[in-house]
Amino acid sequence: MTLSVAIATYNRAAMVREAVEVALAQSRAPEEVVVADDASTDGTRESLESLAASDPRIRLIQQETNSGGVRNWNAAMAATRGDLIAWCSDDDRFLPGHLEAAAGYLETHPEIGFVHAGFMDAVETDGGIKVEVRPLRSPRPLIVDRHNLLPYLTRYYDWPFHPSTIVMRREVWERTGPFDPSYALADTDWFVRAAERFPVALLPRHGVLNRRHPGNWSNRLGSARMQAEIFEIVDRAIRRRWAEFSLQGIYWRAIWGANVRLRLLLTIRARIRTGHADAACASWKTLTHSTGGGRLLAWLDGPGQVLIRRLCFGVVAPAAARQSVSPL
Repeated sequence: MTLSVAIATYNRAAMVREAVEVALAQSRAPEEVVVADDASTDGTRESLESLAASDPRIRLIQQETNSGGVRNWNAAMAATRGDLIAWCSDDDRFLPGHLEAAAGYLETHPEIGFVHAGFMDAVETDGGIKVEVRPLRSPRPLIVDRHNLLPYLTRYYDWPFHPSTIVMRREVWERTGPFDPSYALADTDWFVRAAERFPVALLPRHGVLNRRHPGNWSNRLGSARMQAEIFEIVDRAIRRRWAEFSLQGIYWRAIWGANVRLRLLLTIRARIRTGHADAACASWKTLTHSTGGGRLLAWLDGPGQVLIRRLCFGVVAPAAARQSVSPL
């Protein structure tokens, strides 16, 4: 089966160049690496053009104006031609053997639509880059389909998947459809829609080195907004599966709403402990307005923010404290 890698980028000349070079150096080398540049202004275009001139497997797409992100993701994916498509963010890079393991699993398990894997964090610090290995979830492939998708999303809320580890059959992309630009977390919405249609396997290996740096897209987005979108994405999936007043639909909407509110409360507690009042208030506002709690929770927004600011007043954040990009 032929293999394509899709990468979308904007103003990350050095990082995206490394992502492309590492993809091409995989033990299972792709037939092509498609890179969509979202009208970068930092020399990304020139860097990619020089790289493409030395390797015909690199195909470039240049946006004339900045699309805002998600539409550029779709452009990269739509331009691929392989039987299998691997996604990689421009600030990540594949770990050795990732494409070989993913493609090999799909070739020997025709019932699986797409795979993903664990990952390692490369955290930028003043002293350099520190690699943190995330524990694997299972010693064997963990299979998720429409029947156990909601329990999986509830249990592994913090990171149900890492987008840069996804390798899919072309049919998955064509039948699921493109990323939805109405979401900033368009990859999460896509994952949920795809897993409703095709079984997905989480492979018991680390597939990508995930960079953590000040310019992280998820860091700019903020965990409060991320959790509001996650709530909506899964709530919509529940409503697609069950009628408005079915017992199962009511049950899962209640479970999912309680789960997100609990995660937000844990986020608020963590922000209060480090004195991050604005972040804590943003999470509280998300809890009261964006988790389906109705008028009662919305009424508690103002008094809750007053209390949070009082609790944060005078708190000095530890030197190592940072506002995590993860929901917790």
